[in-house]
Amino acid sequence: MEAEDGFLTEKARKAERKLNWAPWDTDAWNVLFREAQNQRIQKARKTYEKMVDKFPTCGKFWKQYIEHEMKNGNYENVEKLFKRCLVSVLSLDLWKVYLAYIRETKDKHPTYREKMRKAYDFAIEKIGLDLQSYPIWNDYINFLRNIEVQGSFAENQRISHVRKIFQRGVVTPMSNIENLWKDYNTYEQSINPLIAKKMIDDKNKEYLNSRRATKELEVLQRNLMKSAPAQPATGGLDERKVVDSWRKLIEWEKGNNLRIEDKHLQTRRVMFAYEQCLLVLGHHPEMWYEAAQFLVRSSQEFIDAGEMHAGKRLGDEAAELYKRATGQLMKRNPLYPLRLC
Repeated sequence: MEAEDGFLTEKARKAERKLNWAPWDTDAWNVLFREAQNQRIQKARKTYEKMVDKFPTCGKFWKQYIEHEMKNGNYENVEKLFKRCLVSVLSLDLWKVYLAYIRETKDKHPTYREKMRKAYDFAIEKIGLDLQSYPIWNDYINFLRNIEVQGSFAENQRISHVRKIFQRGVVTPMSNIENLWKDYNTYEQSINPLIAKKMIDDKNKEYLNSRRATKELEVLQRNLMKSAPAQPATGGLDERKVVDSWRKLIEWEKGNNLRIEDKHLQTRRVMFAYEQCLLVLGHHPEMWYEAAQFLVRSSQEFIDAGEMHAGKRLGDEAAELYKRATGQLMKRNPLYPLRLC
């Protein structure tokens, strides 16, 4: 890491020396990370690349790298970085930056509303199950409500779209779900008081179930360390506590404590928990194996139920997960793939 005058700062020199004999030391990496934030992007880019190569699933590092490029108007680089990380790194803060990027760069585009709507739909599909995803749901709803339309047909379309997102949100466990439910009640009353009660009553039971599940999930997710960079397994006490916390969350999802009738959604929730787990525990082969095996079993269950397309898709996802596991773990330790067999 170089200072603005071209010389290494003392903190950076110490951090780099430490990484020579302790390459996974996150304190040393964080020193370089903080130094990079104050560098010109032309100099900081080299450090960012080293960090995302070492910690490819760390949303915090990708987020800062992308924001630094955005600050300098390097939008072509930003889009390349999003292509490298967005779909595979299910970090809420990273996805917030993605939405901010679309707002910032597409607002003058003639099809801005459509691009923004698609971006929100994409985000809801990929990260909308995150327990802290309320800001994205809320922003999406406000975006839709503030769209100017002309004519009764367009107005009815907007109402239907806003209602659809509200109704998806209030049955999805998330912190602040009470606020979303309150806003939904107010919205329905403002549209048509005569049918508002029926619309609200139809969703009330599912909302109460999701509110209950939210409280349980908030307890389960207290010690997950979601933003921590993935490091090789050590077997230490603190690490075992984190692993145990992730296992409890995954088992909660597998047990269908949300009482979901839709098998597709139930499977997606379990895999969302596994995917977020692997951001932190990506050096634990057993977690990759368990996730892939869950997909294999789910694939067969769908096939047995006559849903061939869904079964094949999940089977393909299992094969891809094994491929990702061996690729990522082999890069760090050539012995890891043997443990996946």
